[in-house]
Amino acid sequence: PPSAHTSRPSRPSPSRLSYKASTVADPHGTVAPLPGDPIPEVDLASLPESHYDPDDHLPNQPWRRGDTAGCHDPISAPWRLKAEDVIDHAVNRVGGKVVDVTWYMAKCVISIDQASLVDVVPYVHGPPVQIEYPEATDFTGHVFEDPESGTEDEMFTEEDELLDYEQYDEDTEYEIMVANMPQEEDEDTGEPLPPREPRDRSVRMRELQEEWESRWEDEPELLKPSFDPNRKSKDPFHEVDTKALAVVARAINEALSEDEVEDKLEILSRHDIILTSPLENPCVLDSQREFDDARDLDVFVETRDPWGSNRVLFGKLVDRNAMDVIINQDNSGRMVTIPNCMIHQVLLPSGLAVVSENFKQKMAEEYPEYYEQAEVEEEEVFE
Repeated sequence: PPSAHTSRPSRPSPSRLSYKASTVADPHGTVAPLPGDPIPEVDLASLPESHYDPDDHLPNQPWRRGDTAGCHDPISAPWRLKAEDVIDHAVNRVGGKVVDVTWYMAKCVISIDQASLVDVVPYVHGPPVQIEYPEATDFTGHVFEDPESGTEDEMFTEEDELLDYEQYDEDTEYEIMVANMPQEEDEDTGEPLPPREPRDRSVRMRELQEEWESRWEDEPELLKPSFDPNRKSKDPFHEVDTKALAVVARAINEALSEDEVEDKLEILSRHDIILTSPLENPCVLDSQREFDDARDLDVFVETRDPWGSNRVLFGKLVDRNAMDVIINQDNSGRMVTIPNCMIHQVLLPSGLAVVSENFKQKMAEEYPEYYEQAEVEEEEVFE
């Protein structure tokens, strides 16, 4: 009888298979073995960063570590006073006038009397000058802007305005936009055209991005032309005479960059030179001279930082140096040190009386008859 199992050819076991060397040859010869790439060993003791010294910090400030290159020296340090003399002499030589010099950790802010720029002869080419005007709602112009919070000048597409700037799910958003698309007419026949198909979010976002980029390219700087015929600036676009300011800037840079001055004082190698004009606001301390005059007076210190811990501290002003502002908080004897990099502005409450007096004098000059009558009525009341 036939077998119930179908016979299959037997396969050789793996142990019986024979292997031959490859006949593929490299025409360029054999490849040399790659050298090993061991991880280099580093001697921890040879790294300066590994030597932690708990005493390596600024005097009385253990939280402030690192090398400040001498920029933490007092405002009255001899090298700073010498630099101020060099700056003052350089500005006076070209016809300008220095109001004050304020030192920071890595900045030297020089206040120039704007009225003195009229006497500066713009006969030479100076470095390019970019004028930054303070915001209308800000005293100092130094404002931290959180990029995540947006700005008041937001941009919206036509579809976003139909949605009243609110975000819905895509289906609801599409229905709202279709129902509110504007009715358009044919220019030739005047017949109504079918409503346009609204664009999706990706197209609208791309349009906004392109509009922002074109705005950045077309408006590289903000120019504020002045139409005051009585102003003394020779520049038609700025209140500040940029040509005269360029002469002043060049004079300062040349004076500070002299080998004898730079080798001894090292101002340009450690500081950015910034030219500004006096704020002239009695309620805001803006320069070193104003801080010195306000010692032992009550001040409000408003802080700004990227972490959102902004606050207002009150106390008597004890000192202001290149690194910090120190106050006697709440007049309790507790000394609080506030780094300059986190200070938005320092307000002087006693300056309100000066503002009020200046306002009265200005009004008396503009309306002398009214104020004379008011003084007569006041005298009659007291009689």
